[in-house]
Amino acid sequence: MNSRSFSASDLAFFEELIRFSPEWAEEELNGEPVKSYMLSYAMYNGSWLVWEDGGRPAAVSFHLEWAPSNGKPWLGTLLVHPGFRRKGRGKTIIGKIGSRLKNAGHKALFAAVPFDRDEWQQTLAHCGFEQLKTEKDEKGNRYLIMVYPLTHT
Repeated sequence: MNSRSFSASDLAFFEELIRFSPEWAEEELNGEPVKSYMLSYAMYNGSWLVWEDGGRPAAVSFHLEWAPSNGKPWLGTLLVHPGFRRKGRGKTIIGKIGSRLKNAGHKALFAAVPFDRDEWQQTLAHCGFEQLKTEKDEKGNRYLIMVYPLTHT
């Protein structure tokens, strides 16, 4: 799998992924248009990537090298097209992001998962993330903080 920077022409693919991931849309978009959602993360200087498999778009990811919460790298989004799910694509993508971060001197990649999203937690665990702790946001929503040690890569 290869990645490239997200471009305006990828918006329709991202919207298609979101249609296949209504739980993600419910948690993340809150009825907001995708473009607005993406713009809300622009200040963090993260990387929106499109992942291709055999020249076909297979996934979209977003990660930061530096998050305001702890100054560490975070995985914000990973949506894999249903035609590529359960085939190790998520694990491959996380591994490639992890390798890039490790080469940049980082030791871990973090992710936050809504506490009641068991399938998301299981997916990240299958990809090598470990449970670290739980936290509540300013609205009182509970999240499981997970960490991916970059010794995996």
